[in-house]
Amino acid sequence: MATVKLVAGATSSWSSLMTSELNSIVTGNAILGSTSVNNGTNDDLFAEFSFVGGGSITPTGSTFFGLFLYPQNGDGSTYGDGRFGSSAAGPPPSNYYRGFVGLPAAAGTQTGTFSVSGIGMTRILLPRGVWKPVFYNASDVTLTSSGNILYCRTTNVSVA
Repeated sequence: MATVKLVAGATSSWSSLMTSELNSIVTGNAILGSTSVNNGTNDDLFAEFSFVGGGSITPTGSTFFGLFLYPQNGDGSTYGDGRFGSSAAGPPPSNYYRGFVGLPAAAGTQTGTFSVSGIGMTRILLPRGVWKPVFYNASDVTLTSSGNILYCRTTNVSVA
């Protein structure tokens, strides 16, 4: 009988994926990451994404951060629906949605690992080929002006 287990992908430890583009993002806006990820060679199956805020903010109500993955389109130059190259009103279309971090309605540095809605799984299925992350701020406050980071690490499956 075969044994199936999770193994580290090409990015086996937490690596920053978005940094300065997250600074001062107002609530209701989304931003496309400046760094593209080429998953065409590694073919990693899953990723985990984590957010660490740059300082204290005070979300109110039922707030969250959303994660969307925009695949590179057939023209080889645009991603997803072509929006969010700079901070703009969101959210992105739901077909690109991959997960969220729920936020407590309390002052503090917000942190968390993105999970898939409804099932709570933190491993998020990756697109094949080249893609970029899109971060959506639904915290009801503007993010701090520095130090915000979206981290990523990848996972594969081994069958032995």
